[in-house]
Amino acid sequence: MKDTPRPPRLVHGTPITPAPLLDELRGGSFCVSFADPRQADRCVELVGRDEILVLDNGAFSHWRAGKGEVDRAAFWRWANRYTAASDVAVAVIPDVIEGSEDDNLIEASHAVRYGLAAHPERTCFVWHMNDSLDLLGRMARLFNFVAIGSCVEFDVQRHRAAYLARLREAGAVLDYVERFKGRRPWVHLMRGLGVIHEAIRFDSADSTNVARNHNRTRGAERHVATMAARIRSRVVAAQGRVGPAYPTSNFSPEAIS
Repeated sequence: MKDTPRPPRLVHGTPITPAPLLDELRGGSFCVSFADPRQADRCVELVGRDEILVLDNGAFSHWRAGKGEVDRAAFWRWANRYTAASDVAVAVIPDVIEGSEDDNLIEASHAVRYGLAAHPERTCFVWHMNDSLDLLGRMARLFNFVAIGSCVEFDVQRHRAAYLARLREAGAVLDYVERFKGRRPWVHLMRGLGVIHEAIRFDSADSTNVARNHNRTRGAERHVATMAARIRSRVVAAQGRVGPAYPTSNFSPEAIS
């Protein structure tokens, strides 16, 4: 682990429309959902070398639309295309919404043990806040990337205090793994930027703020880039309070244990 800290990556959710506006975020990090993958190819071209391209499984959107679980094989065919195209692309293992820990471990097994993921070192396990802390500890030792997702009782907007309390518990587990097991996964907060000044140490967090709200400043020169820079400045300002993120070797095959 290197000694030079850097701010967490602000991962911009897509699509951003009209499509040419996406180019204003060149060199940044992006999240493309399997539920709406139309800008995936362009994100591969635009993502920065020291950033991250999150390939989200779209499970929540799929579930909310009443379509049940994501087609596992179809997702991995799609994700493998982009992990091959970009060295900083990370595929989020399909999680079973309202499923059990065993359900999600089965999905992880299909991805890694049974070879659906072409790049297992760049797969990300989703730990939901109503899962056990023991599961988080085990996944932090097994995977190079772990995402923390909220749920009904720990919703980041509706139950902020409960969310933050659970996040602190998760942070203690990750710190323990780092201190006593000698490794720390890349930690990604799903929808976590709203609590950046109170959050644990993490490496990236996704936000659809720019995609949803950039029209409010339409007409200003390079308004998408300006809005993204303003959000990033808040992330940088909060860095001293939550602790720095450090460059890791988590993207390399050798990093996985």
